[in-house]
Amino acid sequence: MAVLSQPDLRRSVADGRICFDPPLEENQWGEASVDLRLGFRFTRLHELKGVRISVAQGLGSLGGGFWITKDLKEKDEFGKAEVFSLGPREFILAMTYESVTVPNDLIGFVEGRSTYARVGLSMHQTAPWIQPGWRGPIVLEIMNQGPLTIDLTPLVDRPCQLTFFQLTTPLTSRLAYGGRATDTYRDQDHPLKHKTR
Repeated sequence: MAVLSQPDLRRSVADGRICFDPPLEENQWGEASVDLRLGFRFTRLHELKGVRISVAQGLGSLGGGFWITKDLKEKDEFGKAEVFSLGPREFILAMTYESVTVPNDLIGFVEGRSTYARVGLSMHQTAPWIQPGWRGPIVLEIMNQGPLTIDLTPLVDRPCQLTFFQLTTPLTSRLAYGGRATDTYRDQDHPLKHKTR
């Protein structure tokens, strides 16, 4: 697999093959990746004593009682940017501000940025691949493994980068993400809610 460099990324976006909604700002373009901004929705799983779950069949078994979601506003009542404070050893699900559309001949890879890693923030635990055919925002599995409380500000923080790899053979629509009944996260608006078909 070949990594798309910035000229190839810009060409693919200009041609409408890779789509970002809203469009990227100039400071989001990297050498061979794009930085994505933090969105406004943060979801935390409850610690429920004595409760055991299985996720082998997906997250459909998790009802709303398992999590709490907070939607920040861009500005509070005093006109200041709202922030989400993540304490040491805390885990949160957040979403990128941008929705991404990946064509059937590419696969994306989301990774944290070194500035955030150096204070102990990881952006995903085990799910970095953004599959061919994907469309929607990306869920970030953010863990603060450092000793400091870190403020995360939607639209300001760019905690992750997205790289694209060329597939050896493009996938058909039936094989790409969204082609199966189990592909329930496309166009997601919440990190733990399944879409039903």
